[in-house]
Amino acid sequence: MQEGITMREELRKLLDQVLVTHAPGGWEQEMDEIVLAEFGKLTDEVHVDAYDNIHVKMAGREPGPATVVSAHKDENSLIVRKIDDDGKMWVENIGGIIPVKYGEGPFDIITETGVIPAVLHMGASHCSALSSRIYKIKTEVATWDMMYIDCKLDAEELAKRGVAVGDRAVVARTRKQPLYLEGEYVGGYALDDKAAVAIVLMLARRLKEEPPLHDVYVVATAAEESGASGGLFISRTLEPRDFIAVEVGPVEDEYPVEMNDQPIVLFKDSSFHYDPVLSRELIAAGKRQNIECQRMIVRSFGSEASFSAQRGLVGRAACLCFPTENTHGYEVGSLRGMENCVRILAEHFVNAGK
Repeated sequence: MQEGITMREELRKLLDQVLVTHAPGGWEQEMDEIVLAEFGKLTDEVHVDAYDNIHVKMAGREPGPATVVSAHKDENSLIVRKIDDDGKMWVENIGGIIPVKYGEGPFDIITETGVIPAVLHMGASHCSALSSRIYKIKTEVATWDMMYIDCKLDAEELAKRGVAVGDRAVVARTRKQPLYLEGEYVGGYALDDKAAVAIVLMLARRLKEEPPLHDVYVVATAAEESGASGGLFISRTLEPRDFIAVEVGPVEDEYPVEMNDQPIVLFKDSSFHYDPVLSRELIAAGKRQNIECQRMIVRSFGSEASFSAQRGLVGRAACLCFPTENTHGYEVGSLRGMENCVRILAEHFVNAGK
């Protein structure tokens, strides 16, 4: 932690940086710049692998099994699949997002040469069944095939600006400024998993000040939203015994968790089950810090840790989450829950086995 700054100030400063970035999977340069700069303050040994994962090794005080602790730096996005002569861009999604979570509004097209402002269109509500596409949006569940992105440029002009099939589109930066609620919550797009990146950056600072018992690789992974492939690459190349993913914890009626400052430890998701011993070690670390964790079995969810465990790439997997509402939409997360994740992880690594 920087001298003279509180944990809350440290967290908010990082959130203000990461939440306004554009980081669709495969085009994460803006997040890369922040992560590289922050890790570079801690060590000259910052590693970027062939998959664009970024990690630092925090050397342990004693020999022992290594752990990867990760947060992914990519966000959900759209990809241009077709451009009409009049400039309408038709899209597919990358990651688990649905149109109703975003609605009509500003999007940014990310090209090789820069960012171009655009609007996600559904169409005029003042229409009948004669306008079949928009009528389906009014009467059925909307899909990405029913809507398009428009810059008010025709195909020829778009091509001159460098827009092409395969370009990414993300929520416009004008919509990404974080909103702080009552001093205890933050709202914004892609807290999943940019807020977790802030958590692991804060953790790395603490492990620099107080080294862990055994080696810890602090990792910002790439391309998680489209299949956790960055985390799988890390598991295969670094070969850790343990893999702890830091994630959003969805708060919903079907789950026995609340929107508060208590981090959530997952015991199973839709990909695989988590290691009960490692999960309980995180809960015990929380207790040593006077933090009570919530426990959860979650559906329609997978993490880099569970994907790695399911494929037999790591010995033990766990997932530590901060409570979050509206996941994969305009998300709201607990600031104190994020801070408590840092405290639990630091305690777990520094005082492992207590």
